[in-house]
Amino acid sequence: MNLWAYSRRLLGTNGLLGLTAALVVAATAAPGVAHAGRVLLTGHDPDFHAQSQQSGKDQLNIFLNYATSGTYNGGLKKFLWVESNLSPGSGHLVGEAGLTSIGLALGTNFDAVDAAGLAALPNFNSYSAIVVASSFGGMLTSAEINELIARSADIAGFVNAGGGLAALSECAPTSGFCIGDNITAGTNLFGFVPVSVSSVGTTSPYTVTPFGAGLGLTDAMVSDCCTHNSFGTIGGLTVVDADATGVATTLAGDVTIGGGGFHSVPEPATLGLLGLGLAGVGFARRKRKH
Repeated sequence: MNLWAYSRRLLGTNGLLGLTAALVVAATAAPGVAHAGRVLLTGHDPDFHAQSQQSGKDQLNIFLNYATSGTYNGGLKKFLWVESNLSPGSGHLVGEAGLTSIGLALGTNFDAVDAAGLAALPNFNSYSAIVVASSFGGMLTSAEINELIARSADIAGFVNAGGGLAALSECAPTSGFCIGDNITAGTNLFGFVPVSVSSVGTTSPYTVTPFGAGLGLTDAMVSDCCTHNSFGTIGGLTVVDADATGVATTLAGDVTIGGGGFHSVPEPATLGLLGLGLAGVGFARRKRKH
């Protein structure tokens, strides 16, 4: 029996009430339905700035809170931190230290892997989110980006099953506002997700959108320092903040990944509320007929 027929049997009617049942069943009972995962991509590098600036700590907390659906500091699942184990050169800091600066602990709140460790993971199922360090000023390198690209199908499956993904700034050696010594020329920046990246110096100040304000960000917070890449296309995500010329510098969304882009998927709770509203309309119509 298909979903529509089942919904009509559940409610014994059609029209709006049938649609209500279809929505509720699709959101809560149908096997194989994709669930949106939270994706956040940014040109900011709060893993670096959290180590000396309150604005960096605030950004890092907000980004982690979003990607892990609020579980990053005490949830049942840890998140996975991706960064090299190399010693930082000039202009860099170990991004993982930004996590400890906001009170998180390795092994308790997160696990950390470099490219080799990432390759050795059979899957990401035990984690709430994958969080990728910045290449400037953190210590993400081309090796980790290339391994993430090699695992892009696994990452898409993880997100499509409800997992989170946050990736901090990635910039190339040719960028005017970047120390690109961790990145080999030709590395496909953010290549593990379907979005176009331009690694160029952006124009401050930065402004948060209503979506970004809803996450808890402020203009002052995102303008306290720089950003190291911008996004040429948003690919189905929502702009969180933008530079003075309107170029997107942070993107986010509750999405699935597939078909070369991001696709918004209403959360089950949202569908349930919509279904209840439609049920109320249908009930009122039936009542008027009697």
